[in-house]
Amino acid sequence: MPPRFFSVLLPITVAWLTGCSATPHRTAIAPADLLASTPNIEWCGTLSLPGEWQDGTPVGGLSGLGWDEDEAMLFLISDRGWLHRARLTFDGSGELRDYEPLDTYPLRGEDGAILASAESDAEALTLENANDGVRGNTQLVIGFEGVMTDNGEGGARWQRFLPSGIASAPANRPEGLSGIQANGGLEAIALLPGHGLVGGIENPPDDWPEKVTRLFTLDDRQAWRYPLADNANSALTAMESLGGDLLTLERAYTPPASIVIRLRRAHLDDDGGVEVSELARLSSSNGWSVDNFEGLTHIGEHRYLMVSDDNFSLRQRTLLTCFAVKDIDPKLNDSRAG
Repeated sequence: MPPRFFSVLLPITVAWLTGCSATPHRTAIAPADLLASTPNIEWCGTLSLPGEWQDGTPVGGLSGLGWDEDEAMLFLISDRGWLHRARLTFDGSGELRDYEPLDTYPLRGEDGAILASAESDAEALTLENANDGVRGNTQLVIGFEGVMTDNGEGGARWQRFLPSGIASAPANRPEGLSGIQANGGLEAIALLPGHGLVGGIENPPDDWPEKVTRLFTLDDRQAWRYPLADNANSALTAMESLGGDLLTLERAYTPPASIVIRLRRAHLDDDGGVEVSELARLSSSNGWSVDNFEGLTHIGEHRYLMVSDDNFSLRQRTLLTCFAVKDIDPKLNDSRAG
C-alpha cells in the first residue's frame, strides 16, 4: 500500500503539463476482424490510461465505474480507496476518443477521516439519482472487500457516499455477504428496476457448488444462484442493468495460460434461479488484448463502459473500453442455476 498523499480538505486537481507519457491514448483490444466476430457486441473505442498523471496522481487499481448522466461525468473507484472523476469525449459516431481527468478524492468515513487501508478496498460502484434530470443529488453506492479489523471496522460491506467521496450514511453488512471467501466478496453492485440495489459475490460462498455464486438484493429481501462460466477460476467482477435483466462481467485468469473475459446476460427468476446467455467471450489465447476487467457502467441506450484493474503492475494496462449490446433474442436458455 503506497503512502497516502491527499490533502485533508482538498481534492487532487490534475495539472496538465507538456509531454505525452502520462496521457490517455487510443488503442484496440483486438484486430478489426476479431472486433467484428462478436455479433451481440458492437465496439466503440478503447483508451489506455497511464499509471499516473503528470502531477503524480495514481490511476491504477480501478475496480468500479459509475456514469452520472445529469453531470456528464464518469466516476472511477480504486481498490486503494481513491475516487476519480473525469469527462469523456465521443465523436459524432459515438466512438470513445478522449478522457479528461478532473480530480481525485480519498474515500472518507462519516466523520470525514480518510479510510484506513484495511477499510478502503473498494470493489463495486453504482450511482443513484444520476439520471433523474436533477443536478447535485447523486449518491454513490460502493461495495468493499477486505478483512474486518478487531474493532469492527472495514470488511465486506456497502455504503453510500457523496460525489466528493465522503460517506453519507452508515455502512451496511447484509446477510447476503455471509460465507464469503477472503478476497472473494462483494465485487458487483447494480441498480436493477423492480429489484433495487442488487449485489454480486465474486466467488462461490462457503459450502456452495464450485460454479455457482450468490446474487442478492442489498436489503436481503431476495437472493439468486448465479451460474459462473465453465472456465477455471471464473469470477463475477461487475454487473449493470440491461433491459430489465443484468449485464454481467466475468473474468477467468489461469496463469500463465490466458485471461478470458465474458459478457453475459442474466435474467433473475422469481424462484431464485438465474437464466444466463453469453454475449461475448474474449480470450487472450485467441488474440484479444484484454486485461483484468473489473468495472462496468451503463452510459445510455445499450451502451456501456468497462475498465480493467492493472494491479499497479507494469505488465498490465488500465483499459477503458466502450461497447454496445445489440438487439438479441430475449429467450435465454444457455445455462441456469436453480
